Amino acid sequence: MDTTTLNFIGSISATICGISGLAMLTMNFIKKYQNKKIGNILIFISVVSLVVQSLLVSYTYTLNENIGSFYLFYAVVVLFTLTFLYVYRFQMNEKYYLYWGIALLYLMGLEIRTINTIGEYLN
Repeated sequence: MDTTTLNFIGSISATICGISGLAMLTMNFIKKYQNKKIGNILIFISVVSLVVQSLLVSYTYTLNENIGSFYLFYAVVVLFTLTFLYVYRFQMNEKYYLYWGIALLYLMGLEIRTINTIGEYLN
């Protein structure tokens, strides 16, 4: 898999997370737009895009492509973040839209950092 393809998929994933995060924050501050079903759909789409991107990075790294160890590192950090969000999902229901909005924007930042580290190695 080419690095431009991985960058494109990472850009799509970062865009999805950014739009979803902003939508969740908008729902938090404007009460009449709050809809938990739409929030769950946004979270599901964001998480699926992040998992697919991380799995593609891992698969490409196993093929001995020259994508860099930092690229793989940040993909794993995204998966760890998703794991912690899953563990604390019941505590996040207290302020559902605010917490998920901030979490999705944080994941967007991680994706942008992942894209920026392609080809960098830890030496």
